[in-house]
Amino acid sequence: MSQIKLVIGNKNYSSWSMRPWLLLKAFGIPFEEINIALYRGDTAEKLGPYSPSLKVPALLHNETTVWESLAICEYISEQLLDGRGWPANPKKRASARSVASEVHAEFANLRKEWPMNCKASVEMTVTERLADEIARIDGIWSCCRRKHGTGGDYLFGRFSIADCMMAPVAIAFRAYGAKLSLDAQRYANTLLANPHVMDWVAQGRAEKEPVSMSVVSSLAG
Repeated sequence: MSQIKLVIGNKNYSSWSMRPWLLLKAFGIPFEEINIALYRGDTAEKLGPYSPSLKVPALLHNETTVWESLAICEYISEQLLDGRGWPANPKKRASARSVASEVHAEFANLRKEWPMNCKASVEMTVTERLADEIARIDGIWSCCRRKHGTGGDYLFGRFSIADCMMAPVAIAFRAYGAKLSLDAQRYANTLLANPHVMDWVAQGRAEKEPVSMSVVSSLAG
């Protein structure tokens, strides 16, 4: 019987940990959750046996270790879901992969200025660079829903890795009061109403470990 372990960090802040966690939950894959509080004196020591990068998340599946969130999601889809982590339609799948990769590689100002914080609820200043990134994300959400959203309420219809990548963004937008177009806000609401997203947020809000906001944006792997 296969054994799956997912090593994650603080749920209140660790957006990258949330992504593969959400994928496993959404598709009902049983796994052991290993929580390691970040930015403590013994964090690296505790991560050492699990994560070669000494960052979260990390997935352990039998004899295989995968680290880095998008790589983990790809592995889960390929090895555990027969590819169902991505849309079945080739055009949708190509767009979904592009969107997921863009979220992974871009939006540095969003991560720095508006890091995911499940407990936050405050109107924040929007710098010009951040405004450009918010507009880009709004455009992605609106365009994907219009072009590829048939068959469900998620970005490409049914739930996929692309939605896992976007869920922490929706949490951050709610936390800091992003102003979105109607189509984009509807999609954000869909993500925020997802029961697994709601579960993660509730657990994040219940956490007691404080983490300095100056390091929150680097809680990623």
